[in-house]
Amino acid sequence: MNSGQVFDKEHIFERVWGLEHEGDSAVVAEHIRRIRVKFTEISDHVYISTVWGVGYKWVG
Repeated sequence: MNSGQVFDKEHIFERVWGLEHEGDSAVVAEHIRRIRVKFTEISDHVYISTVWGVGYKWVG
């Protein structure tokens, strides 16, 4: 649905944990890393791409 759209880490954090939760974008980076590991266990396709200085995008 959002293929190609870039989401910054702060937007992802707010959508997942909400505005009231304390934390930072490093939490998002760690979760993205773990998700990528799980994807590589089942496929060689890259599903999440990093847009340096901006955030992440779903490549699908």
